[in-house]
Amino acid sequence: MKASDFTLDSGSRVGVVGGGPAGAFFSYFLLSMAERVGMNVSVDVYEPRDFNKPGPVGCNMCGGIISESLVQLLAAEGIILPPTVVQRGIDSYVLHMDVGTVRIEPPGHEKRIAAVHRGAGPRGILEKRWHSFDGFLLDLAAQRGATVVRERVDGVSWVDGKPQVKTKSGDSPAYDLLVGAVGINSSALKLFEGLGIGYKAPKATKTYICEFLLGQETIELYLGSSMHVFLLNLPRLEFAAIIPKGDYVTVVLLGEAIDADLVNSFLGTPEVRQCFPPGWSPPEDFCRCSPAINIEGADRPFSDRMVFIGDSGVSRLYKDGIGGAYRTAKAAVKTAIFHGVSAEDFRRHYLPTCRSLSLDNAIGKVIFTVTTLIQNVRISRKGVLRMTAGEQERGGRQRMSSVLWDTFTGSAPYRDVFQRTLHPYFLGRLAYETAAGHLPFKTRARFKEDKVTLGDLGKNYAEGETIVQQGDVGECMYVIQSGKVEVIKEEGGKEIKLAELGDGDFFGEMALFEKDVRSATVRPLGEVRVLTVDKKMFLRKIHDDPSLAFRVMQKMSGRIRELNNELMRLTSGNPNVEQGRERE
Repeated sequence: MKASDFTLDSGSRVGVVGGGPAGAFFSYFLLSMAERVGMNVSVDVYEPRDFNKPGPVGCNMCGGIISESLVQLLAAEGIILPPTVVQRGIDSYVLHMDVGTVRIEPPGHEKRIAAVHRGAGPRGILEKRWHSFDGFLLDLAAQRGATVVRERVDGVSWVDGKPQVKTKSGDSPAYDLLVGAVGINSSALKLFEGLGIGYKAPKATKTYICEFLLGQETIELYLGSSMHVFLLNLPRLEFAAIIPKGDYVTVVLLGEAIDADLVNSFLGTPEVRQCFPPGWSPPEDFCRCSPAINIEGADRPFSDRMVFIGDSGVSRLYKDGIGGAYRTAKAAVKTAIFHGVSAEDFRRHYLPTCRSLSLDNAIGKVIFTVTTLIQNVRISRKGVLRMTAGEQERGGRQRMSSVLWDTFTGSAPYRDVFQRTLHPYFLGRLAYETAAGHLPFKTRARFKEDKVTLGDLGKNYAEGETIVQQGDVGECMYVIQSGKVEVIKEEGGKEIKLAELGDGDFFGEMALFEKDVRSATVRPLGEVRVLTVDKKMFLRKIHDDPSLAFRVMQKMSGRIRELNNELMRLTSGNPNVEQGRERE
């Protein structure tokens, strides 16, 4: 076949097997990018599960944490996570060890981590008050034009060099591109392994996830809006966390051969008991599972007209699996739209993303090995605790705090985290605090009253406050989550109102691209909630994915056009001048 035979054009058909985050992200971004280049493609998403149903039928077996960096990236993409989906905005982490407890807060004290349920909630849920995160993403893809096929794929075959799928309703049309976006726990991966294309499913290990119903008041009292992380010297346990949500807490354990004895040992430790009411014990029946998680990427995650993304390709090690789905989905979309759908196209333009994730995961394994060593040595645990607590008390440079924060959240690549641990000051300070570990030292985790509703992300501002002040140095962009703001230009002692912005709009974007002071003041019109997008994070992601800048550039272009129209109106003296000509 000629290279031109492996390109997508208007009229091309794309099939996506799996409607979880990877499949939904791929469908949404494929249709968005195709529209930008004037291409009309059709997308079928095969997903038999109903994410709006509670329990196993709608569950995706995941801890349900949307990382800080992914929340910001989605906001920059125009995807605002609503409070009906976010069951709790996480504003801090609390690290528990047998030597003490310390609360780690991010700069800005802002809620930028989302705790969600991937389905509609645990088995036995009494009242459905939040929506499914996976359902929300799949609805976004459908709104973009994707067709959701509520059937299970029972077979995959080739017809005249093009893939097709088989369901109980029969064979699908031949697709110009078929995307594997199923989870590591899906039997559908066997269908692809049997095609003879060299694909081999990722390596996996087992984890343990369970849900306990505590109620909002109890959760607020004992856990607050913090994710609680445990580094305990328990055999076979590598990592554990308790994630507060709406009425439930999710308990996640990672380790080797996790069984009932290890779960009971964990729940029985004093560090865990203090996160629950006195006398609390697990009920006889509760929602729990032991899903497999991806620890090593698939062999050859592509072929002619076929590509594997998310868990069926490669994901982030232990953390931010949804972020891995986002990243691989966008890389596959850019390859398909701008290069082609041949194996060579995916090898040249998609595989580097997979290799980058795999290399980062290898560094992550080193980090978790070191973490395990720290767990096993009491004086090392004291050193980590003392260094972290000191940073939280003193403020200033948060070296250990940032390392722990990004390790727990998955907000930064493991290689960045590892490089920070090699800084001479980091090593010297850790050595000093470890040597001083025998000295008395008290820490405590302080909970503050939650000023916003559970599902709110970002930071609230009341009328009369100032979000951005003209003349200040800017280091971030702001995305409006809810409410309205006014943009004011201060000149000659007077204030000129330039614009009003509302839900989904952003401002302060010039700070991402140049070193200069703010050119205008932004104030709330009533109560408003905004999410900041960090300059360093955004520019690092743009380096990997230039398409991230499209929406920002599009908005900036529109504002320049509006400014030109206003200048023409003022200079012409004709109030009807619009878009460079008079209205007819």
